[in-house]
Amino acid sequence: MSASRSRQTRSAGSVVKERPQRTGRFSSLLAILIAVLMVVAGRLVYIQTIVGPTYAEAAADQRTSDIVLSPHRGFILDREGEVLAESVDARTVYAVPTSIADKEGAANAIAAALGGDPATYLSRLAQDTSFVYIARKVDASRAKALQDLGIAGLGFLEDSRRVYPSNELACQVLGFVGVDDEGLSGLELYYDDTLAGEPGRLIAERDTRGRPIPGGVTLEEEAVDGSDITLTIDKDIQYQAQIALAEAVAQWGAAAGSIVVMDPTNGDILAMASVPQFDPNAFGASDSAAYRNRPIVDTYEPGSTIKSLTAAAVIDNGLFAPESMFELPPTIDVGGRTIHESHDRPTANWSLTQIVTNSSNVGAVKLGLALGEEGLYDYFARFGLTEKTGVDYPGEVKGWLPGTDQWSPSSIATIPFGQGVSVTPLQLARALSAIANGGSLVTPHFLSGVSGDEETREWPASQGVISPETAAAMRLVLTDVVNEGTGSAAAVAGYQVAGKTGTAQKARTDGRAGYAAGKYVASFSGFIPAQNPKVLIVVTIDEPSNSIYGGTVAAPTFARVARFCVEHLKIPPGAPVTGASQP
Repeated sequence: MSASRSRQTRSAGSVVKERPQRTGRFSSLLAILIAVLMVVAGRLVYIQTIVGPTYAEAAADQRTSDIVLSPHRGFILDREGEVLAESVDARTVYAVPTSIADKEGAANAIAAALGGDPATYLSRLAQDTSFVYIARKVDASRAKALQDLGIAGLGFLEDSRRVYPSNELACQVLGFVGVDDEGLSGLELYYDDTLAGEPGRLIAERDTRGRPIPGGVTLEEEAVDGSDITLTIDKDIQYQAQIALAEAVAQWGAAAGSIVVMDPTNGDILAMASVPQFDPNAFGASDSAAYRNRPIVDTYEPGSTIKSLTAAAVIDNGLFAPESMFELPPTIDVGGRTIHESHDRPTANWSLTQIVTNSSNVGAVKLGLALGEEGLYDYFARFGLTEKTGVDYPGEVKGWLPGTDQWSPSSIATIPFGQGVSVTPLQLARALSAIANGGSLVTPHFLSGVSGDEETREWPASQGVISPETAAAMRLVLTDVVNEGTGSAAAVAGYQVAGKTGTAQKARTDGRAGYAAGKYVASFSGFIPAQNPKVLIVVTIDEPSNSIYGGTVAAPTFARVARFCVEHLKIPPGAPVTGASQP
C-alpha cells in the first residue's frame, strides 16, 4: 500500500515538473509567430506606402500604352486663300518587339514599304521594351502597304505631316516644323500657338504580349486642331520676286540677296525673299544659312539710299527746298576726313534735287552739316532707324544709329550718305513708306487674319514723321532720280517711279575698323506709282562681283518686280508727275 502511494506521489511530482516546459515552448512559438507577422506587416506597409507607387507605375506601364494624339496643324494661306503650308494625313508606325518573332524579316519588310535601312529598323525591334516608334509621319499610302502585310506586333496611329506645296516659295517667311509638329523657324514658329492646336491623349490597355485589349481604352482625350492663318503675302508676287532675285544674284555673281515688296499705305508685306533659298519639305538637306530671312535679321550700311531721308529732313526742317542751290567742290573735308564722290567731277552748282538725283556724297554732307548732329539724329530716329519695325516675325534685329555722344568728328559727314549707320532692309522699307504715304511710319506685317477670329486686326502707325508737304516734295525729287538720274534702270513703261540707288561698302568682319576691300552691297529702294504709291520695293544684292552700282545691279530687278505688281494688282498709272524740281 505504501509502495503504491509512493509511486503515485512520484507520478504526480513528475507531472508538475513537465508543465512549465510545455508552457515555455508555446510562448516561444507565439513569439516567433508574432515576429513573423510583424515582419510581414512591415513588409506590406513598406510595399504599399513606400514603394507602392513605383510598383503601381511599373504595373501600369506593363498593362497600358500612353500615346499622344497629334492635332492637325492649321493651314497657312496667302491673301487670296492659296495654300502655302498644309497638314496632310499620315501614319505613325510603332512596334511591340516582344510580339515579333521574326525580327529580321519584319525589318526587311518595313524597309521595303517605307524606305530606309533595314538595319536601323532591326535595331529598334531588338530593344527590350514593349513599345517603340518605327517611323513617324509616314505617307498614308506607304503605311497602308505595310499594314496590309499583317505583321503581328506592328501598330499604326493616325497622324499628320506638314507639307509645303510650292516647295521653296516663301521658304524663309514660312519656316518649318519639327517631327513633333512644333514650329522651329519663321511664321511657323511665331504663330505656333495659333497653328499647333492642342494634342490629345490615348491610354489603352494591352495583354501580356503587348496586344491591345478590345474595349480596353481607359482614357481618350480628343486632339483639338489648330487654326488656319491668312497672310498678306501674294503667292504670285512672291514667286516673281524670288525668280527675279535669284536670277540677279546669279547674273552679278553675288553672294546673296534680298527683296521686300510692301504696301506702303498699311504695311502689308506682299512678298519677301532671300537668296540662297531652301525647300522646307526637306529643310535638313540645306545649309542653315539659307534659313535666314535677310530683310529682317541682317543689317548693312545702306549707303546712298539713306540720302532720301537726309533730304527729307532738311526740307521738313525748313532749311532748304528742292530747288535750293549749292556749290559743291569735288571733295570736302570734315573732322579730319576727306569725302569723295563715287566718280570724279569738277566743282558743280547743283540743286537739292540734283544732289539726290546724282547721288552726291559731298552734297549730302552739306545737307547734314546744315541740319547738325542733334537734328540729323532726331530725324533718323523719327524714321525708325533706332528701333525694330515691330514685324510679326521671330528674331528681328535693328540696325545701329549711335547716339550723338558717340559720334566721331567725321560722323556728321558720313552718316548723311549712309556710312557709320546700319539698317535692315525692312527698316529702310518702313522709313521710305513715310515718304510714300504722306508722313506716317507703318508697321510691316504678315498676318491678315485667323480662322474663327471675327475681330479686325489693326497694326499701329506712327504719325507726324514728316509733313505731308515734305513727303509730296520728296516724291517729286525721287521721281527725278529715275527719270534723269542714277535710277533710270528702275523705270516702268507707262508709270512714274520714285526711288533711290545705293552702293555701300561693307564693313570689315575681322574685328578691325574700316571697310572690306572690294565688298559692296548694291541696292535700290522705291515705290510705284510715284504720286499715289501702292507698292514699295527694296532690293539688296550682297557682294556683287561683275558690277557694284545699285543703279546697274539692283534697279533692273526692282523694275521687273514692279512691272509685274502693277499688272497683277491692276494698279492704274495715276496722274503724271508735274513740277519736277530742276532749276
